[in-house]
Amino acid sequence: MLTLAVAGLAAGGAYAMFGVSIVVLKRMAGVVNFSQAVVGAFGAYLTAVLADRTGFLLAAIVGTGVAVAISVTVGLLFARLFAESDEAIRTAAMIASTVGLFALGFRFFGDTPRSVPVILPGTSWQVGGVVVTAGTVVVVIAAFATVLVTNWVLNGTRLGSQVRAISERPIVAELLGVPVYSRTAMVWGFTGLVSAVGMIIVASNLPGSFSSLGFLIFPAMAAALIGAFKSVGLAFAGGLTVGVIEALSSYRAGWAEYRGAVPFMIAMLVLVWTQRGEVWDASR
Repeated sequence: MLTLAVAGLAAGGAYAMFGVSIVVLKRMAGVVNFSQAVVGAFGAYLTAVLADRTGFLLAAIVGTGVAVAISVTVGLLFARLFAESDEAIRTAAMIASTVGLFALGFRFFGDTPRSVPVILPGTSWQVGGVVVTAGTVVVVIAAFATVLVTNWVLNGTRLGSQVRAISERPIVAELLGVPVYSRTAMVWGFTGLVSAVGMIIVASNLPGSFSSLGFLIFPAMAAALIGAFKSVGLAFAGGLTVGVIEALSSYRAGWAEYRGAVPFMIAMLVLVWTQRGEVWDASR
């Protein structure tokens, strides 16, 4: 059982990275990015396609660069077209963008499962009788580093203050001299970078189709929901928790078939818990 929990940290670290990115974009751009995993899937699939021709490192750089470019393009379109729109319109536009990116991904790559070369192949350690692979360590460290960097940017830099201003009052921020489009590009580019890196690590451990990689947005959303779309630290912890619980659900054969429902169950429990006060007040 401990072995399953450790194995779940690999996926959990990626969920944490996606969840942290979702929280960052919600706080800094005021939109829930449903396309997070799809953008990462573009980077991972392109890396898998190019790896045999150019080598893994160059392929990963190209794949990550394409993911960043896609994310920046979507972000600038949102900043240009939906800056003053209400949240419902921005959410609908984000869903439409996600569907469109899915369609492009199927057009370019199909849905044949592909694998990314394993990061640090053959490297592992024995900890308490449990084998810990280098890939697991890399993804957890990368997720934790993402938390540290985002916390520093959000709370300790002028950039964080400027982007929050853009999120809340874009026209006023522009009138005050904040470079709206360059700051928007930086934030969306950062989330695209994190998505691509996380998805490449996932694909190196768990090869999958384009759709299966894109649907990792659901556990990522569960992680972001645990953080209430505000706390990157809780989103990090939530991602690891979702990954571990998913892995433990395979402990018994009867549980394994419900593994895909774990993120939804966790999301429902979090929603019920966070809304308990209003529900109890209404019942009284």
